[in-house]
Amino acid sequence: MVLNLRTLLPYLEDNSDSDESTGLPDIIFEQSRFPTSLYGHRTAMSSTASNIDQLLKSFSRLEIYCDAPEKSFYGSRPSCSVDISLEEALHFPQRISSRVPTETNTYNQVTRGNLKAMWCRDVAHYFEWATGVPELRLMDTQERVKLVVRQLCRIICLMISYWTYRQGHDGIIFGSGVCFIPTEVQDETLKCYLTSLANIMQNNIISIFRKIAITREEYLLLKLIIFFDPPHIHFSPPNRLVLDSALKKYQAALVDHIKHSHPSLDHDKLTGRIAELFGTMQYIELAAQIDDNHWCMMTIQNDGNVRGRLTNEIHVNPIHE
Repeated sequence: MVLNLRTLLPYLEDNSDSDESTGLPDIIFEQSRFPTSLYGHRTAMSSTASNIDQLLKSFSRLEIYCDAPEKSFYGSRPSCSVDISLEEALHFPQRISSRVPTETNTYNQVTRGNLKAMWCRDVAHYFEWATGVPELRLMDTQERVKLVVRQLCRIICLMISYWTYRQGHDGIIFGSGVCFIPTEVQDETLKCYLTSLANIMQNNIISIFRKIAITREEYLLLKLIIFFDPPHIHFSPPNRLVLDSALKKYQAALVDHIKHSHPSLDHDKLTGRIAELFGTMQYIELAAQIDDNHWCMMTIQNDGNVRGRLTNEIHVNPIHE
């Protein structure tokens, strides 16, 4: 991968107070691997008091990279595969799916015909994002993989809820031209899964996002909070310390950001907004359980040809907790 040094400078040193988002570096040749060097350890475990703006800029760039917008010039033909190992997928997310843009002008109803491509693109997006989270690289390899697999459905459910909110859709936006439209003809094998998922998301997550008009920055920080707060899973003391420190860091960053971005709110309204955001987490957990259970069944039954080594390792036989 060759980077244009001029466009890389903002990543190396950014003392600007401007809120304007910096564009992606020009990538002349891109390997099938996430450029983790762009999001180095310098943001890990640092104090949020002095660099919250830089923190948000870094994660905003990371999100843009993972979304692969049209303007980023990451051209590739659509392809997907579930016949790779979890280890390979984590190191080379593009071997799961090519980087097709997640946001498009047209959307098609989800069917067994596009189910596999939809799963692959969303999982590749998640793996690329996780690779860019600096604290993750402070963990032992096995514990890191355990966390990423455990949180996969949670982060993806949050992600598609936010996409659906942004599009003002009354179903589910899965990204890359695939969605669930409740009023259109549905694949009977997917109807129960999609209807259950949409009901939870629309009634308990997206409705809150609309009520408080969640900002992009709040979404980015909520995503990190959920990622570093895995329920019912054991980690060794050193790795648990990394998780707990990261969780406190991003919780403090979210609270601090809300305080500074909504100066007109009194104490009650401020705490109410924070409570509304954190309140969605229990429903994201519920949606994730439904999502994981149905993907497990669909993998076993090979609905939509989704059975493969990767789907088995994630949904059917995940790492022992």
